[in-house]
Amino acid sequence: MTRRESGMVTAETAVVLPFVILVAASLTWVVSLGTTQMRVSDAARDGARILARGQTEDQARAAVSELVPDAVVSVQVSSGRATVKVRTRAEMPLVPKAAVNLSARAVAVIE
Repeated sequence: MTRRESGMVTAETAVVLPFVILVAASLTWVVSLGTTQMRVSDAARDGARILARGQTEDQARAAVSELVPDAVVSVQVSSGRATVKVRTRAEMPLVPKAAVNLSARAVAVIE
């Protein structure tokens, strides 16, 4: 490999490397979104299950907040059913305007 060819490889790498890093960061964020969505779904299910067992709305909200600390929780108990809705916002690190709202809803029959 000549010196000129070596310099071209280095220049191409310098141009492409930021894009590779951006793609890797974006893929990492997408994976973290999936993980966060699973936590939100689990929190809604746990909250509904707690209400179905006859525990209080405060206990259900506390359980949801433990799994998703910054979540907005909506609880409704009527007609023998407990419904819990959980919403949260996931922001991309270093780019706060790139955010996604995640939500889940769970319903359980009160025992």
